[in-house]
Amino acid sequence: MFEVSIIMPVYNVKEHLVRAIESALNQKEVLAEVILVDDGSTDGSAEICDDYARQEPLLIKVIHQENKGSGPARNAGLDQAIGKYIYFADPDDYFDQNLLADNCRLAKATKPDLVIFGYTQESASNPQDRELKLPNFPQLTTQKVFRQHFKNVYQFSPYALWNKLYKKAFLNKHHIRFTNQPTGQDALFNIEVYKHVSAALVNRKAYYHYVSHEGSSVNRYRPERFFMEQNIAQAFESLVKEWSEEPAYDELIGEEYFHGIYLETANLVRENCPLNEEEKVARLRELWQTVGVEKVLPFKSKDHNPFRQLLLNAYKQGNFKRALLLMKGRNQVSNSYTSVFSKLRTFFEN
Repeated sequence: MFEVSIIMPVYNVKEHLVRAIESALNQKEVLAEVILVDDGSTDGSAEICDDYARQEPLLIKVIHQENKGSGPARNAGLDQAIGKYIYFADPDDYFDQNLLADNCRLAKATKPDLVIFGYTQESASNPQDRELKLPNFPQLTTQKVFRQHFKNVYQFSPYALWNKLYKKAFLNKHHIRFTNQPTGQDALFNIEVYKHVSAALVNRKAYYHYVSHEGSSVNRYRPERFFMEQNIAQAFESLVKEWSEEPAYDELIGEEYFHGIYLETANLVRENCPLNEEEKVARLRELWQTVGVEKVLPFKSKDHNPFRQLLLNAYKQGNFKRALLLMKGRNQVSNSYTSVFSKLRTFFEN
């Protein structure tokens, strides 16, 4: 029996896919199956998956399905997974060869529901610019301790899948699966995990390389974006209420709803957004007067990030045009930096 099932949803990532699959195959000491779920790729990714399955028929399983999204793709992988532990990897990232060995060793020793470990955040356009991210909270040995320290867990990529190793029996016992929501299904999945988790082990080493890529889907306008973020905020609020911990975590509830409005502001200034300026302002005003006033204002008075604080002030003042200008300016600065660095890198490589 396989110790771990590595589940990787694949959709049009031909440029990065080989590196990701090699990361999975190069794991040391642990016998792992690799489940590649081709979610209707059209760029040759499906053929790469099949080629690897032919090369490693005992280790690699390929599932082909019509394009349904990463959530249903991961569910398809879960349905066929036979490992004791589940690891979700993204096809445009990569990870170190000791990821499974080290974390499985820890999991066997203490038998937690999940293991949380560190990662490195980097940009595809600037691989040398890396930021190490390590969990800085204690071992979460009981459900009570987990909930007491949840603010610390929340600060460490709480909704990411790739910095966690899950016990498959735990997921099956509580019927934890992904929704069909196009984005944010990882958040909804982990909220369900946190609802039931009784113990989590913390590994303060980094193994995964989370790589941001230009042209990502998060950089395109999505008309349903706020609806999806609101689903996450509501699920989070329900989680805290189920714990009967509202007073302790009111600040986090406010942060969840604020984050939704923040992302909708970013969504509205995307180049392909079809709304005019007046419609964008009206959209933000509507969100603030409903969600902002009810769910953000009572719990969130300030933000440690200077830019987010400027946005929060603009919302409070009802200056939604300024909020849009702030976000647009931020994106322009970020894009200019990326463009200049890419040109410099090309110059020195040639």
